[in-house]
Amino acid sequence: MIRFYDCDFCKHCTGMKKGHPVCEAFPNGVAYDHMDKDLQNLKECNNGIGFEPREKNTNK
Repeated sequence: MIRFYDCDFCKHCTGMKKGHPVCEAFPNGVAYDHMDKDLQNLKECNNGIGFEPREKNTNK
C-alpha cells in the first residue's frame, strides 16, 4: 500500500517533485519501495531521519 498521505503530516516533508514527496530524509524524492511501510511508526526513514509529526498551528 502506498501511503504518500503520511508524508504530508511529517515535519521533514518539504514538498513534491515529479509526484513524489521530497523530504530531508529523501532529498531526491521518496522511493516507491519505501512508501509501502507504516511510515508513522518507523524510527528512521533514511539518513538518520524518521517520521516526526508537524506541530499544529494554534494561531487562528
